[in-house]
Amino acid sequence: MFVPFPSSVLEQAARRHLGEPIRAFDARGARRRALACPALAASAAAAFAAPAVAGFGSGRPWPGVLAALAAVVCLCGAVWTLRRAAWALRRTGTPRIVYLFVHGLVVDDGRGLATHHWDELTAVTVSGVRTAAGARTRWRVTVTAAGGREIALGGGMPDAGVLGEIVSAEVTARAVPRLMAAIEARERVRLGPFTLGPQGVGKDGDRLPWPAVAEAGIDNGVVYARDADGLVEMTALAARVPNAVAFVEVCRRVGAGHHDDDGDLVR
Repeated sequence: MFVPFPSSVLEQAARRHLGEPIRAFDARGARRRALACPALAASAAAAFAAPAVAGFGSGRPWPGVLAALAAVVCLCGAVWTLRRAAWALRRTGTPRIVYLFVHGLVVDDGRGLATHHWDELTAVTVSGVRTAAGARTRWRVTVTAAGGREIALGGGMPDAGVLGEIVSAEVTARAVPRLMAAIEARERVRLGPFTLGPQGVGKDGDRLPWPAVAEAGIDNGVVYARDADGLVEMTALAARVPNAVAFVEVCRRVGAGHHDDDGDLVR
């Protein structure tokens, strides 16, 4: 469904030089669906209330008792599903609408607009959840902006996977040079449970030296780096690894580079 770009969004994007608008990703439908169940349960409770009152007034209490019990059950269900929906919406933090531009995003969270240039986004974490075989994958994308603010995308948003791929590609293109520069400067950088340093990849106290890194990748939601024999393998869930794609690319570049006698990367 086409979602128009409001003038306020276009004005903010123009002030931040985000370029031409591309597409809007609207999550309001997911919010409405989350609140549909408690609304239906509340309606059922109201529907049972009238027979309960009539039953008690007729001198035949048992039909009224049964209707009253049904009304109480439906009312409890409405409260429970409403609290669950509210908790889920707060936990995911999914904004109402994300407006995609050539050079960044404008995020509408229902309280105001936040503008983010691609250069201001420092990390992205992408994970997919499939509740059953053959079920549609529900994508969750968490972007970290300058200052540490996190923006959660997905949670029922249509085409969240498409948005995740675009955001991941833009953030990765900027993260890889930063990571490479840090390693060449003999610094250590932490990406979730992994550590990238001048001498190799570390995790949980173990280290895989750069000359030994033969393969790195992401498979079935797992990020890995391993040696040629497969004797040393480091893995972690992609949902726990910020900039997982950048991690893989850096491992491939550094692993294929030239190293000194200590295993450090040299130009």
